[in-house]
Order: sequence, then structure tokens, then C-alpha cells
Amino acid sequence: MTKKIAYITGSRADWGIVRRYLNLLNNDKNIDLRIITTGALLSDEYGHQVDLIEQDGFKIDAKIEIPLNSTKVSDTLKAMSCALDKAGEWFEDNKYDLVIILGDRFEIMSFALAAAMQKLPILHLHGGEATNANYDEFIRHSITKMSLYHFASTKEYANRIIQLGENPERVFDLGALGAENCMLIEEDKVPNDIKGLKNYFTVLFHPETLTNVNPLEQINNLLGAIDCFKDYNFVFLGSNADTHSQIIRQKVKEYVKNNSNTKYIENLPTAGYHYLLKNSICLIGNSSSGIIEAPSLGIYTVNIGDRQQGRIQANSVINARCTLEEIKEAIEKVLRDYKTIKPKNPYYKPNCADNYYKTTLLLLNRLKKDTKEPKAFYDLKSL
Repeated sequence: MTKKIAYITGSRADWGIVRRYLNLLNNDKNIDLRIITTGALLSDEYGHQVDLIEQDGFKIDAKIEIPLNSTKVSDTLKAMSCALDKAGEWFEDNKYDLVIILGDRFEIMSFALAAAMQKLPILHLHGGEATNANYDEFIRHSITKMSLYHFASTKEYANRIIQLGENPERVFDLGALGAENCMLIEEDKVPNDIKGLKNYFTVLFHPETLTNVNPLEQINNLLGAIDCFKDYNFVFLGSNADTHSQIIRQKVKEYVKNNSNTKYIENLPTAGYHYLLKNSICLIGNSSSGIIEAPSLGIYTVNIGDRQQGRIQANSVINARCTLEEIKEAIEKVLRDYKTIKPKNPYYKPNCADNYYKTTLLLLNRLKKDTKEPKAFYDLKSL
């Protein structure tokens, strides 16, 4: 009997990570895969990235728009409230055998809660991770408690999921999809306007949402450090839709207008982003892709500030506080050593997408047994 699966996506990041895995599900005649889109994917301001999903040939079941004004925290809460209201209505009328959710986005939290309230089993990807300076931290762990199954990216994260009270029989250490995906670049899907770029850094910077740092001060320090390297080119990508991201986006766009050695790109297909990273000197910023994907591509990451604090890191990640001087020193270290770096990625496992797919099939066969009774809290034995 055909199983109906939904994948919820709200940003270019979580779509690019799962694309190969979802393609395997989509090509399975016994699975009816539906995509539910929301958040920045549907926003013209953020490049209307839902177009990328449609170009990839997936069936979009719903386009659920939410407000994305990111000036203050109350704006983010309004977006979450709207997402919860609309997701609740959608899941009331549309049932799925399994709902797949990745990570920790605020809008994804609302969809997870709506699905859980409607008694739809959730498979959660990338649980157990730590990002201490962002509200992603408690959102991720909250989604863990709503979910029936878990695919973790490292053994340590799998153990943390179990520590949160999840049954070890439903927790799987399968590696990170992004650590494998980024190595399989489809050259025919890379935009021509980035193929000629040379001697450049990729820059992707997001706001911290649980610290008291001033996002304007942070982005000014980053741009001030970059300004010290006029002999190199810098390609900036648009920040995500977190609280205060508009401050960062506005400053970056102003900087790019006034500096001929810079370029701003709002939106790239997955292949384009990975191509851009692979051929850059390094990734500067605080994106999770600098922790999970960049090491697989053999490049350094200058990881700025505390946004990714708590995540397991490769030897190619250079941490810098968000001061002009420390960022400048980190970039100088990259320029001294980048041609000799040999990263070892702790998130990489071979055949990752295939293992995600095969394990999902096993779980679909277990669904009836595992949903017979409400999920119980798994207690660890006393030490």
C-alpha cells in the first residue's frame, strides 16, 4: 500500500540538504511524496526560492505563506503564530503517514507542533545538535520531543537525543546529508555568472538571536575586516529570515554597491551554492554549512561569533570572536595555510542519502507497531 509522506521546508538551506534523499523517496512507486512550503521560500524579498523546488520536479502540496518582518522578536512570534494557525488547518484536512522535518527553524517549530497535535508521526533530522547563541537551540530540542523517529548526524548527537528521553530503537546515527550532497555537484545546474569568479571568499552571515550582541555592530566589524583585503574578491549571500536579519542584509547591500571587488547573490540553486563554496578560498560567516558542508569541500571556514557554539567542528574551522581584529587575523591565517589544508569532516558518512532512504523504508514498515500506543519517555538508567 502506498505511503503518503510530507516534507516541510521553509528555507533554501533545509531544501538543499535533503534534495537527494527526497529524490530517492520521490522515485519510489510505493511512496507518495508531497512537499509543504512556507517561510522565506515563498517570499519575493528572499528570492522566491520555491521556484527551485518546482524546477527540481517535486510535487508541492501546499504553499503556506507567513509574515516575515524580522525587525523584532515579536515579529518572529507573530510569524510562528500564523504558521501554527495555518498548519493546524492544513493538517486537519490533509493526513500523512509520516511527516519529515529538518532542524530548528522557528516556522518549522509551528508545523511540528501542528503535526504532533494532529497525531501525525514525525521523523526529525539533525536533532541533538547544539547552537547555544540562537533560539534554534531550544526549538530543535522541542521538535525532538514531538517526534517519533530521529536521524542524527553524529554519534554524540544521537546520544543527546536519547538523553532527552527518546527510545534508542528510534534514534539512528546516519551522518549529515549535506556533508555528502555538497560533493556531488551537478555542473549543468550551476549558473554561468558564478563560473568565472576567481580569487574570492564566500561570505554568509546571520544574526545571533539569544545573545545581547548588536547585529549592526557585528556586521560593521565583519565588513571592516573584509575591507582590509582589497586584493581579493568577496561574494556575499543573503542572510536568512531570523530576527534582525534585515539590518545585516541592508548593510551588506550598501557595502557591495560601494566596493567593486564584491558581489551580492540573493539566491542560488543547491548546485550553484556548492560550486561557489568549493571554488572559494574559504567561507566566512556563521552558517551551519561552514561547519557541516565546507570541510567536505576541502576549504577552511572562518566561523564568527557564537551562533554555531556547541557544534562539533572539523579541523578546518577557525573560530573568531566578532571583532574586526580577530576576523582579520583569521582571514590572514587562511591565506597562509589554505592551499595545504586537509579537512576531516566528522559529519560525513558514505552513502548517506541512500542510508536515509533505506532506513525510512524500514520505519514505514514499523509505523503501525510504533504508533499503536502514545510515545513513552525513555528513562536512562541511574548512574
